[in-house]
Amino acid sequence: MGLSHGMLETALRDATLEAAFSQFERSGAKVTVSSLHVATGIHRREISRWIKERAHEPNTVRPTTDSPSARVVTRWSSNRRYRDPQGQPLVLPMAKHSDGPSFAQLVEEIGPEVRAKSVLEGLIAAGLVENLQDGTYRLKSAAFLPEANSRESIEFLSANVGDHLSAAIHNISAAPDHRYFERAMFNPEVSPAQVQVLRDALSVSAMALLADMGELSEKTPDEAEVPNEAARRVRIGVYFYQDEVDV
Repeated sequence: MGLSHGMLETALRDATLEAAFSQFERSGAKVTVSSLHVATGIHRREISRWIKERAHEPNTVRPTTDSPSARVVTRWSSNRRYRDPQGQPLVLPMAKHSDGPSFAQLVEEIGPEVRAKSVLEGLIAAGLVENLQDGTYRLKSAAFLPEANSRESIEFLSANVGDHLSAAIHNISAAPDHRYFERAMFNPEVSPAQVQVLRDALSVSAMALLADMGELSEKTPDEAEVPNEAARRVRIGVYFYQDEVDV
């Protein structure tokens, strides 16, 4: 089944409203149908319906973290404990071992409620992990890309767009030294050949940047555990888009 216009519209609507709602809450402002309408331009009737849905199911409005599979791939490709001296992801055995890391240990660090076998089977089916037939497994791709037009791809869209909107809305009123980093390069006169050069170059440099940020975000062994109430959720993203220039 493809990605319908209705599904896309709903995901974008929810992400936009969640971003505006969260920003109003953080600033201490009263959240009303009118304030959300002014901030987003979405019809008041749709906003009223969304607020009722949000109150009824507060934990299912918008994903705040990526899927377990995505987090496993990110940690495997960026955490120093799961990379060799050349920076490549280690080949991992399934079961825990005292003399080195394992896939089961990797998944356990993501969350105790996640089943390692289920995650591994899903990654193999997606072509992201290779079974070497000797009890070990190799990561084939450092990026988790959900299946096109799948429910998971819509959830990624909602989470990524929602966080970007939250950052953009925050930056509108925040003092310069309290704004989130948000920059874009734009050139309206790029040849088709140069577009491909830019796309290929960004694919390499952006993946390197995200890998570095992933490693930087990981706690080192000698760091004390941070209390849950002090933890912060972080999303860093890079995107590329090109289109024909309107004549």
